Amino acid sequence: MSTLQPSNGPATRDRDAVAEAVAVARDSGARMVMVDGRSGSGKTELSAAIAERVPGVRTLHLEDAYQGWFGLAEGLEEVASGVLQALVQGRPGAYPSWDWTAGRVGRSAPVAPLQPGEILLVEGCGALADPVGAFADLGIWCEAPEQVRRDRAASRDSYDWSALWDAWSRQESALTCRRAPDLVFCT
Repeated sequence: MSTLQPSNGPATRDRDAVAEAVAVARDSGARMVMVDGRSGSGKTELSAAIAERVPGVRTLHLEDAYQGWFGLAEGLEEVASGVLQALVQGRPGAYPSWDWTAGRVGRSAPVAPLQPGEILLVEGCGALADPVGAFADLGIWCEAPEQVRRDRAASRDSYDWSALWDAWSRQESALTCRRAPDLVFCT
C-alpha cells in the first residue's frame, strides 16, 4: 500500500476521539503510535493535541530526522534502526538530526528508553511507511485535500518551499506502506 491510499478504516474529525483511541491503546499496552499523512495534512497539530490530552506521551518529530529536502527515506531508516529498534530492546536510541538552516547533518539526537505506561508518538511523513511503520502499535493517518495541504504549508513556514513541493511529494509517493492505519483523521 502507498501512503497515498490510506485504509478505509474508521474516520473521524474529532481530536478528542483520536486522543481517546491513543489512551485506550496505551492502557492496552501500546508503546508506539505513528501519526502519518502527506505534507500539510495536520500531523503536527494532531500530535500536539494528543500529547496535551494523553498523559505519558513523548513525541518524536520525523522532520528532525529527515536528511534534508531529498532525504525522507534516509531519515526513516535512521529512526527505525537508531531509535525504534533500540527502544524495543529497552535501550536508549539516537538519530542524526538535520540542521535545516545549514543544510547538513546536525548533532545526534538522543531518545531515552520508554518507561512503563509511556508512549512514543512518532509524527511525520512516512511514520507508517517501511521501515518505521513496522514498529507501530497504533497507526493514525491524517487526510486533507491537496490545496488545503499546500495552503497550510505555505502559511506555516517562514520561507517559500513551493518549488520543492513536487520533489517532496514524489518522495512521499515512493514510500512503501505495509502497515495500514487503524484510524483516519480528516482535517
